[in-house]
Amino acid sequence: MALRRAVQFIFILVVIRLSVQVQENNESVTDFFEPMLGTNTSREKSAGPFTVLPPPNSNDYELLVVLNISEVETLQTLLNLMWFPFPYGSAVFTSIDTTTVCALNVTSYQCTCEESFAWSYNSCIKHGACDAITGNTCGCINDLPADDQYCRSTTNHSEPTHVEAVLEFHIPVSSAPPNVFDHIRFTLGSVYFPLHITRDLEIIDANFTTGCFPNSSRGLQCQCEDQFAWSCDKCGLYGTCSNTNGRSCRCINGLPPNEEYCEPISTVAQCRSPETRTFSFSINMPFDPAYNNKDSQVYKDVDSAIQAQCAKHIPTLIAARLNRFRRGSTIATYTVTAASLKNAQIEAVKVGMFKQLSPKYPITFDSSTLLKFDPPEVFSGRSMTVTCGPPPRAISFGTNWTAEWTLNGALVLEDTLHIFSSQGGAAILTIPSFFSADDGSYDCKLTRINGSVFRQSGTLFSKEIPSLRVSPVRETVKCEVGTVRLECSVNSPYTVQFLNFPAAGTGNTVSFQFTIPSDCTTGERKFTCQSQTNPVFGKEIAIQFTSGDIICVDAEFGNGTLDYRAIAPCSPDKEGQRTAVCKENGKFEDIEDSCVLRPILTLFNESQLLNENNLAKFLDKLSNTTRSLTEEVVVSPPTMGVLSEIFDNVANASSSLQISINRTSMEDVLLTADVLTIDSAKASWDFLNANDTRNTSAENRKSVSSLLLQSLETITSGLTNDTFEISTPSILLNRTTFTNNFNADFNSSVEVDIPQTDGGNKSITVITFSSMDNVLPARDQANSSTNAINGRVVLIQSSGEINNLSLTFDILNDTLGDPKCVFWNFSLFEGLGGWDDEGCILVFNENETVSCNCNHLTSFSILMSPFAPNNPILDYITYIGVGLSMASLVICLIIEGIIWRKIGKNDTSHLRHVSIVNIAISLLIANIWFIIGAAIADADQKNPPACTAATFFIHFFYLALFFWMLASGLLLLYRMLSVFGGGLSKAAMLAIGFCLGYGAPLIIAVITIAVTAPAKEYIRANTVCWLNWDESKALLAFVIPALVIVVINLIILLVVIYKMLRSRVRASATQPGERHVLMVIARSLAVLTPIFGLTWGLGVGTMTDPNNEGIHIAFAFFNSLQGFFILVFGTLLDKKAMSELKASQTSTSGAKVDTTFPQIYPSSRNLHKLCSQLWFFDKTKTTKLYLSLHLFYHCHPASVGIWRSCDIGWKIWQREEL
Repeated sequence: MALRRAVQFIFILVVIRLSVQVQENNESVTDFFEPMLGTNTSREKSAGPFTVLPPPNSNDYELLVVLNISEVETLQTLLNLMWFPFPYGSAVFTSIDTTTVCALNVTSYQCTCEESFAWSYNSCIKHGACDAITGNTCGCINDLPADDQYCRSTTNHSEPTHVEAVLEFHIPVSSAPPNVFDHIRFTLGSVYFPLHITRDLEIIDANFTTGCFPNSSRGLQCQCEDQFAWSCDKCGLYGTCSNTNGRSCRCINGLPPNEEYCEPISTVAQCRSPETRTFSFSINMPFDPAYNNKDSQVYKDVDSAIQAQCAKHIPTLIAARLNRFRRGSTIATYTVTAASLKNAQIEAVKVGMFKQLSPKYPITFDSSTLLKFDPPEVFSGRSMTVTCGPPPRAISFGTNWTAEWTLNGALVLEDTLHIFSSQGGAAILTIPSFFSADDGSYDCKLTRINGSVFRQSGTLFSKEIPSLRVSPVRETVKCEVGTVRLECSVNSPYTVQFLNFPAAGTGNTVSFQFTIPSDCTTGERKFTCQSQTNPVFGKEIAIQFTSGDIICVDAEFGNGTLDYRAIAPCSPDKEGQRTAVCKENGKFEDIEDSCVLRPILTLFNESQLLNENNLAKFLDKLSNTTRSLTEEVVVSPPTMGVLSEIFDNVANASSSLQISINRTSMEDVLLTADVLTIDSAKASWDFLNANDTRNTSAENRKSVSSLLLQSLETITSGLTNDTFEISTPSILLNRTTFTNNFNADFNSSVEVDIPQTDGGNKSITVITFSSMDNVLPARDQANSSTNAINGRVVLIQSSGEINNLSLTFDILNDTLGDPKCVFWNFSLFEGLGGWDDEGCILVFNENETVSCNCNHLTSFSILMSPFAPNNPILDYITYIGVGLSMASLVICLIIEGIIWRKIGKNDTSHLRHVSIVNIAISLLIANIWFIIGAAIADADQKNPPACTAATFFIHFFYLALFFWMLASGLLLLYRMLSVFGGGLSKAAMLAIGFCLGYGAPLIIAVITIAVTAPAKEYIRANTVCWLNWDESKALLAFVIPALVIVVINLIILLVVIYKMLRSRVRASATQPGERHVLMVIARSLAVLTPIFGLTWGLGVGTMTDPNNEGIHIAFAFFNSLQGFFILVFGTLLDKKAMSELKASQTSTSGAKVDTTFPQIYPSSRNLHKLCSQLWFFDKTKTTKLYLSLHLFYHCHPASVGIWRSCDIGWKIWQREEL
C-alpha cells in the first residue's frame, strides 16, 4: 500500500504529459510541424507535445520527500522512466532523486546513501560510520539523523559539452501556408533559452538557417536566412539565384547532399577569383619577330590550337589567349583563365596542341612526368640508371628518335662513366659509379627527324654512404668464463643491427654482451654488423680465442698475446684503422695510422674515375672541401697522403685524356695545394718524409711530398694557352708569353731572367711557393738532412726550349751559409726524390741574395747549411794540430816501449803506464779514422757505407780514450785509499782496465749504430763522417759518456787532493817529499781536467751555438792537440820515466850489487837510526837496502819492531813514487 500511494503522489505531479525526444547529438529530430501539417515524413517520431517553460525569473526550491516503503528498487525503476522537466501548475519539476535508504538493524537503524550521495564528516563521526570514511565522507551511519538530515550529493558536474544539432523539417507544399517560414521564425523567437530538457541536457540556442522551396523549373531554390550564406564552392557548383558578393551568395539552385546547409557568414571562406595561369611551349625553329603579327600563319595556327584545345579539355574555361612569341628557338606563351584548372586538364591541352601542331611545326613536348631513377636513392659510388620516356601514346611520338642528355645545363658526353642505350621506346643513361659530380638536374631530349622533341627532366643527389663503426674491430680473449661487449654504431639517419643476434635490437647504436664459451678452442669467430639500407653495408668484429697468456691490455687496442697485431677503429669522422703490435714489455707499439677524413676519402674514390665531363666540377668540390676542413687536414698525415694521391689522379687524368686546365680549375688546384703547404702542416710533412726515408729499401716506394710536386708540374703542363695570374695566400702563378727574352720579379722574392732564346712566341708559367719548404725535405744527393731550404721554391715551365736560365733568390735566413743552387730531381734515391745541383751553378752570394744559373727547367730552390763555418783558420788548425797530435802520440808510444821493462817491476807504475799506452793508441787510431772520414766526405762520389764505418770507429776509439782516462782515475783513487797494500792483484786490475777501456765503448758504439742506422739517422754526411745530431741525436752517445767521465775524474781528483793534503799536515813541513806531492797534483790537474774536459765542453758549445767561430776555433785547437798534451803530461813530465830513458841511453850494462845484508848484529838503537837515515839516500838504492833489511828481519825475529818501522816507511815512499 505504501508503494502504491507513493506512485500516485508522483503521477499527480505530472499534469501535462511531455515527450521530447533526445537522440544522439548529431542526429536530426522532427518538430511539431509534421503532426500539425498531417505529414509522416520525419526521420524519427517524437514522443509528445513541445513544452514551453515559464520565464527564468522564478525561484528554485528543493523538496525533500520521506517515504516508508520496502520496495526501493521498484521505486527507483519508476523514477527512471519519468521525463524531466515537467510543469505542475505554476511550478516546474526538474528532477527527482533517491538519496537515502534507512533500514532497521537489530536494535537501531542503519542509513545508507545511494549512488552519488554521501554522509558528511560530522554525521559520520557523530552517529558512527558503518563503513570506511573516505575523503571526509562515508556511505553508511548507525543512526537515523534528526532534523531531516539526509545524504548529500557528491557529483562534481563537469563542464557542459556544446554540440550542434541539425533539425530538418519536411513540409508538403500542398499543406504549407504561404508564410510558413514566418511561422517558423515566430515560433523560435517565442522560446526562451536555455531550454532544459533533462538534468544533463539543455538547449542554449536555435537558429533557422536554410529554407528550400520549389522554383518554376521544378527544382529547388535554397535561401539562406539573415547572417547565413552559402559557401563559394556551392555557389559555383549549383549556380546562384541571387547576387553574390566577394565572399558568398544567399541563394543557390539546388539542395546539396549530406546535410549541407547555409553557414554563418563569419565562417564562410572567401570566394576565389577565377584561376589564371600562363604556359609556354617551344617550337624548334629560328625566331622571327613577324610571328607576333596576328595575320602571320604561325600566329593563326598556334592561337587556333590553343583556343580549340582549351575549350575542349577545360570545362570551366573563361578565356584562353596567345600572348606572344619570344626568342630561345621560338617560344610561345599563352594564358588560360578558368574557374578552376586541374593538372589533368592542362596535360590534355598540351597533348592536344602537340598533336595538332606537330605535323606542321617541330614542337617540343615537355613531359610532366619526371625522369625515372633506378634506384630512387643512390649511394655514392654505386650504379645508377636514368630512364627517359617512353613518350605517351597519345602524342604518337614513335621510336625513330635520337637522345641527348644534359646535367645542370652541360651536355653529357658518352664515355665509360656515362653509357647511352635505349629499350622499349625509352632512352637510358647508365652511370656505373655515381658520385657527387653527377649530382644535379638531368634533362633528356628525344628528337624526331622532323625536329619535334619529347623532353623530360629530373633531379637526383647521391646519399652519403653509412659510416659503420664497430668496437672492438679485432680482439683476443682468453678461453675462460666471461663476456665481451660488442658495439656497433652508424651516422644519422641510418640504423644498424647485428646479424643473427636480434636481442641486440636496432638503432643508431646497438650493443650486446657476448658470453665466452667455456669450452672454446683456439680460433676466431666473426660477428657482422650491417646497416638497414638497400644495399646493405656491413663491418665485422673478429674475436680471437686463445688459451695463452694475455700480455698487453690497452683501452684502445684491447687485449693481446705476444706479437699479436691489434686493430682499433678510427674516430667517427674518419675511415680506416689503427694497428699496433703487442710487445714483451706489455705495451702495444709499432702503431700505424691509416685513418683518413671521410670526405677526403670519398673524393679520392671519385678521383679514380675522372674525365672531361666531371673534372672541373670535381676540382671545385676538392677545393671547397679541403679548405673547409683545413684544421683537420693539416694534422692528419694519412689524409695529406691521400690528398697527394688525389693530385696524382688529377694529373694522370688531365695528361692521359689531354684535358685542358683552365684558369678556374687551376685556381681550385692551387687553393687546395695552399692548404697542404701552410706552416701548421709542417709536422705532418716531417712525419711523412721520415717514413719515406725509413722505407728507402722497400720496393715500389714513393715519396708523398715528391708526388705532390710532380703532380703540380704535370697539371701545370696542361694549362690552356691563356695569359692570367692566380694568387693564393702562399702560392703565386703567372702565365704569360714572350718572344726573345724574359725577365720578371715574382713576389719580390724570386727574379727569373731568360736572356736569350731561339725566337718565336713562347708561353711561360712560373709558380712561386712561399711555404713549399714545409713540404719538401732538404735532402741532397748525399741524403743529407742537415741542410735547409733557404729560398722560395719556384716551378718554371715553358712551351719552348730554354737552356740558359738565371734565378735570383732572396735568402730567408741570413745565419745560414754555403749556398747551393739545386732543383728537385724526382729520380734520386730510386724514386724518392731529392735536391740535385746538376746543370746549376752558383753565380754569387751577396747582399742576402743568391744568384744561380741553370740550363734546364723544373722546380728550383737553394740549399744552405745551418752550421758549416767556412773559415780557413779552422782548416789550418785542424790539419796542423792533427798532424802534431799524431806525431806526439807516436813519440809517446816509442818512449813507453823503451822504458817498458824498467817500469814494469812496480804494480802501480805498471798499471799507470798501461793506461797511458792505451790512451795514446785509442787517440791515434781515432785520428787515423778521422782523416779517412774527412776524405770520404770530401770525395765527389759519396759512399755512405764507408762513411758509416769511419764514424763507428771514430766513435769507438774516442770513447775508449775517455774510458781509459776513467781507468787511470780509478787506479789513482784505489791506490790512495789502500795505502797498506792488499786488495786486488795486478792481473785483476788489468782485466778490469781492459773491460772498462774497450768493453764499455764497444757496447755503446754497437747500440748506437743498431738503433739509428736502420732509419738512416746514424751519420750526417754533409760535413764530415760523424754522428748525427738533427734527427736522431746520436751524438749524445758520445757527448754524455765523455762529460760524465770528466765529472767523475774531477771528483776523483778532489778526493786525492784531500787525502794528500791530510797526509801533508800530519807530516813534517821539512819533509823532502812535499815538493813531489805538489808535482803529482799539478800533473793530475793537467791530464784530467784541462785537456779533455775543456775540449769536449767546447764541443758541446759548437752544437749550442753553431755560428760562433770562436768556439769552433777553440774546439779545433784543443781537439787537434790532445795527442801533444798526452805526450807532455803523461810521459815527458814523468821524472822517473825520463830518468829511465836517460839511463837506458847512457849505460850499456848495469853494475851488479850485493844485496845481502852484512852479518853483523847492531843494536836496536843503531837499526832505528839506520832506518831513519835510509830515506835520505838515493831512492834507486833504497830498494836494495829494503831487501837486505827484509832478510835481516827473517834472521832476527826479535827485531820485529825495528823491521816494521822500516817497512812502513818504505811503503810510504813507494806510494809517493806513484
